[in-house]
Amino acid sequence: MPSRFSNPLHPNNPFAHNMKKTPFTLAAAVCALFILALSSCGPKTLLDETRTFQNDTWMRFTPEHYDIEAPNSEDCYNFTVSVTVDTSRYHQPSIPIMLEMESPNTEKRTLFSTLILRNVDDNWVGHFNDDGTMTVTQTVRQFYFFNTPGHHSVNLSQRTNKYEIHGIKALHFKVEEAKLEYPE
Repeated sequence: MPSRFSNPLHPNNPFAHNMKKTPFTLAAAVCALFILALSSCGPKTLLDETRTFQNDTWMRFTPEHYDIEAPNSEDCYNFTVSVTVDTSRYHQPSIPIMLEMESPNTEKRTLFSTLILRNVDDNWVGHFNDDGTMTVTQTVRQFYFFNTPGHHSVNLSQRTNKYEIHGIKALHFKVEEAKLEYPE
């Protein structure tokens, strides 16, 4: 005959009173599962990194290198670049950039884009920070599919006609899963 201690739900088990199902514990469990489900539904972020520049200077021929682990080739991703600019030192309306990507099978892809800092009315388009700098965020690639899963190398560089551009305080690069939604 099994002992009353071998079955944790046996009514004579002295520990069973801690395991009784009450409406409160059931509601707490349901809420915990709901919160867990919501948190897992968010987009996957493969990279989210900020870099600062020595002397607030972004050198043309010194690309910023990033490593990305792509889990598969079915999901699509958005590439977002943010720059923090000292507006008293950098006066150009834009920054041309180049993304060079190399996949595990050594296929190379190059993407050119332009970060717009000022609009046609010559007004800054980003948001101003407390320290007097301005941050501009722009998606430079939407709905990108990695051709193969695995390790991808990305080099991000500025392509202005100057060897170095002054007044660039920080560069933020983010690769986040995008959701394709099709009309019904």
